[in-house]
Amino acid sequence: MRLKISVLASGAMLLDGKPADLDQIDAALQAAKQSNANAQVWYYRETGAAQPPPQAMAVIQRIVNYKLKISLSSKSDFSDWVDAKGVSRPRTAEGAAAALRMPEVSSRSDIEEVLHKVRVAAAAGGLVILKPDRTHLVLPRLAESADLKTMAEQMDRMIPAATRRNIAAIAYTIFDCAPDVAPGLTEVSQAIPFLGILVGLSYIGHAVWVFEGHAAALTAGCRDADVLIVDSVMRPLLAHGWDEEAAAAMRNPNILVHDRATFRLAAIRKAGESPDRLEFPA
Repeated sequence: MRLKISVLASGAMLLDGKPADLDQIDAALQAAKQSNANAQVWYYRETGAAQPPPQAMAVIQRIVNYKLKISLSSKSDFSDWVDAKGVSRPRTAEGAAAALRMPEVSSRSDIEEVLHKVRVAAAAGGLVILKPDRTHLVLPRLAESADLKTMAEQMDRMIPAATRRNIAAIAYTIFDCAPDVAPGLTEVSQAIPFLGILVGLSYIGHAVWVFEGHAAALTAGCRDADVLIVDSVMRPLLAHGWDEEAAAAMRNPNILVHDRATFRLAAIRKAGESPDRLEFPA
């Protein structure tokens, strides 16, 4: 069993990509200890060279108390581990993100209708993910918590909740679970490292949906979106000219790329002219 715990510079904490408080982390550590003697914690702290927030020490103390194995990472996607000398080394045994391929998808002549239903579900609340077989799953909006409120404030600064926006995301949508089992937040966050951002945007009221970006679905998947967020590992797998095609289908062509290495968003196209914020002229 493996838990991924992140402590951000703000003090916000993530458990397997999901916002969590200390009580939730403590319960997960206790459950891991009781269920598997070989349980391990992968731990990442944002801005590792700076003075750590008090939450970081509290998390480490709990890991030590439960005598769990810990593997430190300097990257937010846990793609490396840090050895005893502080040297970063790739987690090659766990499979590199570069090995990802564009998922094979079911061919649908009604893909526009399929994505229309996805958008309707997203507008009704919760994070909606279109799977390669063209069924979709809905992750309900999370219950209110202090940490989620903190994240919500950060999301509101990026895309204000005063006006509900349509937010599409291109990410890897094959999850590590049995075919007949619906993936939970743990499995989804392992495939989508920026799940916390999407959850936060959904939490403050935006309509958020995710798909894999296949050429057959790109236009329909970006239809009427105000923002498109692309996973950096999926970007090389997209068809030539994908950004032009996506922008043509969007209501406001704001396209951001989420860098797995830095856990930061970078705009590659904006609808407005502001250098430091997103605009929505349409």
